[in-house]
Amino acid sequence: MKPARIVFPGFWFGESDLKQAEELARRGVGGFCLYGATAREAYDFTRRMRDVSPYDHLLFCADIDEDLNEIITDAPSLPSNVSLSRFPSPQDGAYRKGNLLARMARSLGIDWVLAPVVDLGYASPAFSDVPLAVTHLAGDFIAGLSNGGALNCVKYFPGVSGVLKTLAQMEDAEFVPYKHIFRRADAIMPSDMTFPNIDNDNQAMLSDKMIKGLLKKRLNYKGCVVSFPLFKGRLRYEDASVIKMLHCGIEDILAPKDASSVIDAIEREVDRGFLMDEIIHAVSNHEMFISKVFMGPEPMDYQEAFDMARSTFEK
Repeated sequence: MKPARIVFPGFWFGESDLKQAEELARRGVGGFCLYGATAREAYDFTRRMRDVSPYDHLLFCADIDEDLNEIITDAPSLPSNVSLSRFPSPQDGAYRKGNLLARMARSLGIDWVLAPVVDLGYASPAFSDVPLAVTHLAGDFIAGLSNGGALNCVKYFPGVSGVLKTLAQMEDAEFVPYKHIFRRADAIMPSDMTFPNIDNDNQAMLSDKMIKGLLKKRLNYKGCVVSFPLFKGRLRYEDASVIKMLHCGIEDILAPKDASSVIDAIEREVDRGFLMDEIIHAVSNHEMFISKVFMGPEPMDYQEAFDMARSTFEK
């Protein structure tokens, strides 16, 4: 059991070093978060990393807010989340969007789509400013992802629109989509923001009160919790922050600035006799996720998947 498996380094095409990525794969990371690839580059990269990894399967993440072309530069555009409410059948539109996104992602070797955003708001990537509308649209988007064979990640807990609200106010608004979607969520991603009325001292992803106290105890969420992508998380001391996150209940570390240093820090903590149960639980989740992916439909050819996406929303 390798502690590295709970780390998912970022890979920026045209910037990151391929040899370093191969070394991280050999070291036993759980997968990668991809950024700025063409479809062909992503397809080749996912296969190359799987060839050198000690594991039979890695989980590659699409770190998006609402559309695959945020990370795959030649992927076709899908309707924005906020525009779905104007469709004749908004929930059917949300389902089709999720399904097409999953089929495109999986055709490239990407099994884990880090979406949907269920924050309340008036513009993309929010679906709506109405809690039940967000609940229904996000739920159908997740159903589409699942039937397309992709994992999901609901974010950004507890909801950016609640940053200045009291806990009681958030119960009636921001928490509504989470409470309805928990059983269908493969993972929850906390925000990198600070919510003064819950924990004035820590960002949500670094807060024991937020993750253990609110998410897991008060709201009774039992599933996987992943970090906000660390490279954009405004952390001063990345290694120490990662250890704090893991003790707070985060299970997977996404896109750190220095993945090798983060892995070293986790291994040191394990050598001190800490985090073993947490890592075993996270690895068990990985095996469950991989089994779920294999139960889905066979991946399509990516050109075929892209053409399907273009034709569906052109009608």
